[in-house]
Parts: sequence; C-alpha cells; structure tokens
Amino acid sequence: MPEPTARRAALLVLGYVPLAGFLVLSAEKQDREIRWHARNGLLLFAAVAALGLCATLVGLLLPSFGCLYPVVMLAALVAYTLVTILAVVKAIQGERLIVPGISRFAR
Repeated sequence: MPEPTARRAALLVLGYVPLAGFLVLSAEKQDREIRWHARNGLLLFAAVAALGLCATLVGLLLPSFGCLYPVVMLAALVAYTLVTILAVVKAIQGERLIVPGISRFAR
C-alpha cells in the first residue's frame, strides 16, 4: 500500500464526489487503488441516477404510483450518502468497501 499523503487522501475523497471521479481518473494514471475508488464512486452515483430514472418513468407511466417517487428517492439518497461516507472512510484507511452488485464492475 502506498504511503498516505494529503494529495492521495484528497484524490480518494474526490473519487466519491459525484462526477468528480472523472477528473480523478484523468489526473491519476499510476495509482490503481485511487483509480478503483474513483470508478467505484462513479458506479455508485450511476446506480442512484439509474434508480431515479426508473422511479421517474414509473411515476410517469403509472400515475397512481407517482406518490412513491419521493419516498424511493429519499431512501436511495440516504443510503447513497451513508455508503459513500463509509467508502471514503475505508478508502482513507487503505481498504475497499465492496458494494454487492456494483463494486465488481470497478475493476
């Protein structure tokens, strides 16, 4: 494991900020661990965005389920926030948070 530095920690945190992961991927070409965390953060955000899109389509196509959209999105955003915070903490400690169904694509 590479020695933790302020730059490395900042890149690990930025990897989990929505869409900032693209900047981390383009800035860091050498460190495989930072790149993995950036891809994992982007995949987490993509999963929430896909869930939001699906919930929106269900609300549009089935108006009787439209009232479920805020509930689904609130639950998804709370879960996303908690998972992202946990992932950042583990990344700074030099570990990986494996999210079932998502993290396997971060390779």
